[in-house]
Amino acid sequence: MAPGEALVAELHAKAREAYPELTVDEATFAAELVRRAGPDPAQLAKARVDHVYLAIACMAGDTRAVAKVEAEFFGEVEWSARRLRATRDQADEVRGQLGRLLFVSEPGREAGLASYSGRGDLGSYIRVIATRELVRVISKGRREVAVAESALFDQLSPASEPGLRYLRERYRGDVDTALRAALAGLSEESRAYLRYSLIDGWNIDRIAELYGIHRSTAARRVSAARDELGDAIRTELAARLDVSTDEVDSYVRMVQSRVDVSLARLLG
Repeated sequence: MAPGEALVAELHAKAREAYPELTVDEATFAAELVRRAGPDPAQLAKARVDHVYLAIACMAGDTRAVAKVEAEFFGEVEWSARRLRATRDQADEVRGQLGRLLFVSEPGREAGLASYSGRGDLGSYIRVIATRELVRVISKGRREVAVAESALFDQLSPASEPGLRYLRERYRGDVDTALRAALAGLSEESRAYLRYSLIDGWNIDRIAELYGIHRSTAARRVSAARDELGDAIRTELAARLDVSTDEVDSYVRMVQSRVDVSLARLLG
C-alpha cells in the first residue's frame, strides 16, 4: 500500500524543518523514502525522516548536506576508535575513507547513504560502518606489524654475521628469542622509525615530512629508537641467558651498528 499524500506531506515538512537550508522536493523525497523504508505507512511514520532527507540531499550532490554529515556524524569514528583501542593513525585512515564509503557508489558496492533506510538514526548507522572499517584496518595493521617485526629481525640479526652465528650456536634459539622479545617490547613509535629506516629505506627528509618535524628531529628519533632497542636487548638477554656483560654489550653493539649504518645512509 502506497503512503497517502497527507502522510508524505507531513513527513516531508518534518524533515525540512530539521534541515531548512537543504532542498529536496516532495516527489523525490516520497519516492526515496518508500524505496528505502518500504511503503507501509506505519513503518514510514517511525522512520528518521530527517536523516533520510539529509541522505537524499547528499546523494544528490548537495555540498551543504555533505558538510552537515561530516560535521554531525564523522565523530563516530573517534567513538568507535576509543572502544576498539585503535591508534590515532588507524582512526585517521578510517576517517579519510569514510567519505568514500558514505557518498560514493563503486562496482559491487552502493554508497552507504544510498542504502540508509531510516530505520535507525544516521549516527548509529555511520557508527556501524566506521566500526566495520576500523576492525578491517586494525586486523590489517596487526598482519603488517607481524611482517614488519619479522623483517626487522632479519635486518638486525642476519645469519651471515659471524659474531651472531657464534652466539646462536652457543645459546641455540635463546638469542633470537631475546631479540624478538626486545623488538616486540619497543614502543610503537620506535618500531615505526626502525621500520621506515631499515626496511622501507626512507630517507630522513621523508620521515620528517611524515611526522611534520624537522629532519634533525627525525634523525634524533631514529637514534633514540636504536638506543631503546639496545636497552631492551640487554634486559632480555640478562633475563634469559647466563651471559657476561661483555658478551651482552658486544651483541648489542652488533645490532645497533646496523641501525647506525642505515642512519648514516639516510642522512647522506
